[in-house]
Amino acid sequence: MRKKQIHRRNKKTPFLKRLFPDSPILRIIFCIAVAISAYIVIQNVYHFAQVQVQEYKLNKEKERLLKEKEELEAEKEALNDPKYIEKKAREDLGLVKPGEVPYVK
Repeated sequence: MRKKQIHRRNKKTPFLKRLFPDSPILRIIFCIAVAISAYIVIQNVYHFAQVQVQEYKLNKEKERLLKEKEELEAEKEALNDPKYIEKKAREDLGLVKPGEVPYVK
């Protein structure tokens, strides 16, 4: 019966008093340690989230750059074709072959 009374009495006392029954200084140190630990965890979670966002942005930029690279490689291949070069010279520079009459749009 005595154990039940002690157990009931302990449930009514606050957690920190049960943890450190004779030392209020240890209670204060414990609270400070918990607060510092919580701050460190929150700070690390925040930095992790920032890294995730940065990774997402970099992956998007990588995809865009890969697409641009493919387009530039296709244009580079097209520049080896004499017909494409002639077409570009006529359209962009307005060049004509000897004996042709230039037409301005």
